[in-house]
Amino acid sequence: MAGRIRRSYRRVNEDRAVLAALVAAIGTAIVASTLPDFLIMIPGGRRTEIFISVVGFLILAVSWISLHGRSGVGVAVFLQPEPTSGWSDARLLEYAAEAKGRHISFFYVNADELHPGPGVDRKSLTQKVIEARLKEENPRKSSQISFYLTCGLGNSFHLGREIFNSMQGASLRVRDFQEIAVHQVSNSGAVGTLPPLQLVGTPAGPRTSEANYPLPASVRMQTVALNPGHINRHALIVCISQNSASRAVDAQDAAQSGTHARYQVTAHDVCSTALVIECPNFPNDHRAYNELLKRTLHTWAGHLSSMNASQGSIPEGRLFISAPTSLAFALGALLPSTPRTQIIDYI
Repeated sequence: MAGRIRRSYRRVNEDRAVLAALVAAIGTAIVASTLPDFLIMIPGGRRTEIFISVVGFLILAVSWISLHGRSGVGVAVFLQPEPTSGWSDARLLEYAAEAKGRHISFFYVNADELHPGPGVDRKSLTQKVIEARLKEENPRKSSQISFYLTCGLGNSFHLGREIFNSMQGASLRVRDFQEIAVHQVSNSGAVGTLPPLQLVGTPAGPRTSEANYPLPASVRMQTVALNPGHINRHALIVCISQNSASRAVDAQDAAQSGTHARYQVTAHDVCSTALVIECPNFPNDHRAYNELLKRTLHTWAGHLSSMNASQGSIPEGRLFISAPTSLAFALGALLPSTPRTQIIDYI
């Protein structure tokens, strides 16, 4: 008997849902007045009984919300850069354990565990696993999906493109979700300072929100001439990290010359112009961060359109980015396939 009591205690202590159910049962008992003798013994008459009933109802309501207030599907993705640089998924698993309680369904994907070793496209494998798991979900019950990412910038960009622009097209289960949240989980042990990006899901693919919000005055957007001439290839440089000034200069040098010690560029990546978006300390502002994504896409599309008109050919794009992985993922999901923009890895 003592062992059974200890096991029951451990279960209640480990599973908050069980504790919430017990509290809800107590609240139900009070609201239903199943303890009339107890209520009669309390002085104060009718007012006291009404007060206790209200308290019981509030306990029941809070417990019910705790049990059933979850929404959507959560997906934790660990995709370390290549070559491996000592990354660990420990922080992501810790964060995922906390996020599980916010979602109806939650799962974790690590392509290296599914297929260790070389010879496999890990981004494509991750997309296939996510899509297979999502097919188990009922879209009528889950209209929201949240991605929790521990990935390198290059992997995040390609993963966003794979998940939302796969060859499966309209049959993609991920396109059934109406709300998409993209979170970054830092590999270093701290969650990124910027809030999640919010995308709107449609049957044709995700898009940004329609609301307009002023960008911080510290955000600079400018077009820079690198190699004026016939090359219809252009760089999108997005740097919103603390070292954004130096990274933006490095990116311009790499796009101009086609060689760099850290950016993996070749002669096929030499660009004639660059759209540079720079902010050294972007504020922890949800609306501003989402506005940055929308403004980046709009300005970049306008720049490529003008280059298309002046050059008379389809332009190419190269993305140089120093920002949270959530922004790289969202750009991969939202940038069109034509004209195509390729990301340049930084090692």
